[in-house]
Amino acid sequence: MRGRLSISRFAALTGLSTKTLRYYDAVNLLRPQHVDPLTSYRFYGVSQIDPAVRIRRWRELGLPIDEIRRLLDHPEQAKEVFHHHARRLSAEIEDRQQALLHLRHFLQEAPMNYRTELLPARQTLSIRTRLQPPHYEVIPEALRELMLYARAQGYQVDAPSFFVHDNDDQGEGSLVEICLPIAGEVKPQGRIEVRTFEGGKAFLGRFVGPYDQTGAAYSAVVEEALRRGLSITGVTAEFYVKSVPDTPNPEAYETDIAFFLEEETGV
Repeated sequence: MRGRLSISRFAALTGLSTKTLRYYDAVNLLRPQHVDPLTSYRFYGVSQIDPAVRIRRWRELGLPIDEIRRLLDHPEQAKEVFHHHARRLSAEIEDRQQALLHLRHFLQEAPMNYRTELLPARQTLSIRTRLQPPHYEVIPEALRELMLYARAQGYQVDAPSFFVHDNDDQGEGSLVEICLPIAGEVKPQGRIEVRTFEGGKAFLGRFVGPYDQTGAAYSAVVEEALRRGLSITGVTAEFYVKSVPDTPNPEAYETDIAFFLEEETGV
């Protein structure tokens, strides 16, 4: 019959499988134009090719069935539907990128160079400030200020810069101390203090990559510490082993992530 297409022919023309077409019929998204009462064969009209192709394209974009139904019933709401879906996809992509990063860490456990070390005490030029995520810029800003001051005074930097994140502070945000190890006699200036990093026993893992991806590395290091039965204090530090002065490539940055350990008590 002219203008009437069998389900297999309609599937071939629209790129939708017969199984998918039966499902769309069941959920009342795309009903056949006619169903033979004796054989239950489904037939579609030529005029249904256009909406069927649009449905296929929208499903390829990941649009849920309910939103596709909304587009078919209210095409004037298309812009709103697409904007909402774009935001949802962005969130899903971010979640999957984090999951992929976690997976890469599991696959590359050896390159993270897990180890337990007794970190030595050091004299540092330090800036103490508050960290309120996602405003992490306070750390590179403080490091830049410390480096400029050390250069201007002719001080000798004798180890990689680092920052310590304490978990005991009760103020707004969290207190971090950005440190630049310095040898010899030094003087404070303004918010730059001369302090002693006390060091201590810590479990470390080395992350290679840009700073904006260290969040997942923290999770990997703490999970490995707990797997080994270590008792962490919650105090952490980041040591910038290889950073901006050493390479222009963020993928080559090397950062030691340290979780300080509880002191062992004698029995």
